[in-house]
Amino acid sequence: MEPVSAALLLALAGGAGGAAGQQVWAGLSALVRRPFQRAGDAGGSGEAQLVALGQAPDEERARALAAALTARADADPSFAQALVAWRQEAVAKVASGQGDVHSSVTGGQQNVVLTGRDFYGPLTFGASPSAPPPPSVPSPPSAPDAGPSASPTQE
Repeated sequence: MEPVSAALLLALAGGAGGAAGQQVWAGLSALVRRPFQRAGDAGGSGEAQLVALGQAPDEERARALAAALTARADADPSFAQALVAWRQEAVAKVASGQGDVHSSVTGGQQNVVLTGRDFYGPLTFGASPSAPPPPSVPSPPSAPDAGPSASPTQE
């Protein structure tokens, strides 16, 4: 059985693929939670690893889930078949871009409209805030106009 890629699991747990990715992740969750078909295989379903990866996606947890899925597939042929079908669907959906966002904004005045897919981290618009201007220094009071300069000039 070809193992499930930890990179694929990490991407899906991190929200890749938008709505399609969420559907694929839900399908994996249902697959992992279904009972073993062979007696004596009470442990090692991969559910603990799935929950851990879903709560805090990171590469180590993705590798642990991939290993648990491979071990379970080796022990349960019907799970192996279902896992292969799931992986093919997951790769097809993520690679094809299914789950793309198609937005339509109509009517009225919109000041800010943000559409897209897979936004991560803080979003900023325009230039970063600049430092406030230095306080203005008051100019010295001007002397009353004394008329033409009283200094002598040389010709």
